[in-house]
Amino acid sequence: MSERRTTAVFLDAGETIVHPSPSFPELFREVCASHGLEVEITRVSVVTRALMAEVEERQRDGFAFSNHPEKSRRFWLDFYSRLVRELGYRGDDGLARDLYRLFSDPERYEAYPDAREAILGLKERGYRLGLISNFEPWLEDLLRRLGLADHFSVLVISGKEGVEKPHPRIFQIAMERLGVRPGECLHVGDSPDSDYLGARAVGMDAVLLDRWGRHPSFPGRRISDLRELLALLE
Repeated sequence: MSERRTTAVFLDAGETIVHPSPSFPELFREVCASHGLEVEITRVSVVTRALMAEVEERQRDGFAFSNHPEKSRRFWLDFYSRLVRELGYRGDDGLARDLYRLFSDPERYEAYPDAREAILGLKERGYRLGLISNFEPWLEDLLRRLGLADHFSVLVISGKEGVEKPHPRIFQIAMERLGVRPGECLHVGDSPDSDYLGARAVGMDAVLLDRWGRHPSFPGRRISDLRELLALLE
């Protein structure tokens, strides 16, 4: 990694350690079909990424949505409405609300197998673990259901803290609660802006998790599987 001595590893949550199960596109297609909208999984992924890229661009200018439960609810209802319209939906029978309800249900999420292995491997090697996530408050319940919450010394969730990545304050809160300095910390997540650049801006080391090869030209450290962290840290 570097000459800095890493003692603490912070992980993102969504698309880093947890995901909708079996997958976002598959669940999305299932709900759409119940409303008479047939969609291709590949098309769902493409349009979703395009809309999220717009959101990430707004976040660079200070936009936030996951730092308050009601703001988050309004954001996701609007996001799902835009997404289904882009996919050809012209109805008004509650499809966006059904999608919001589904993807707000902790029972619909699972942990990535590599995430569970990496978390256990990091703990065995003596690293202190924390979580920093732009997520709704129910993330903590989800992590407990999956048996992951107790592996983290601190859980810093934007929906509880009132601030979200890439704002420096959410990283500072996590470090203060764990009692570590930036030079001791590594943050890992799937967003080049919120996770990688956000962490680097406060002096943390950072690694981008790029599971699906979406950022092949990314100039910083990049992995495709969380288990790769174990070798990097050695």
